[in-house]
Amino acid sequence: MEVVEKLKNRTNIDVDQLIERLSKELSSKDTSQIEYALYDTLIIILDVTHQPKVPSELYTTWLRMTKDYWYLNGFDKLNKNDGETEDKSKEKREIQSISIGDTKTTFVDKSSQISVNGVTYSTGTINYSEDALIEKYKKDLYRHRKMRW
Repeated sequence: MEVVEKLKNRTNIDVDQLIERLSKELSSKDTSQIEYALYDTLIIILDVTHQPKVPSELYTTWLRMTKDYWYLNGFDKLNKNDGETEDKSKEKREIQSISIGDTKTTFVDKSSQISVNGVTYSTGTINYSEDALIEKYKKDLYRHRKMRW
């Protein structure tokens, strides 16, 4: 079964329109990667809410979760060529420490970090946990949570 069909079976939301919107907002032409990100966040939402399908009221939450999931896992860097990522990495470098004697300056590369709710995560690494998404969207997801016995 195709990923899009799995998505359509687990929600009442128009998945084709959601994929189209995400491809524009994420500036990605690779819809298969977007479909997999949507599927991963669908599993997270269903696991937290204990619902058989994602309710249509969670459309914006699902959209925002997928965008955060996209950036937290570093999928945005997969679509860029080496020249673009090199230029961006130079822009995001900040000074970590400066020593006056013998003049030593240490830079921090912020291109592989993202901040969610004030917590900084390294993106695209195994240190990333989907608990960050659950914590960020807990209020929205718990509103649609169903008791499980």
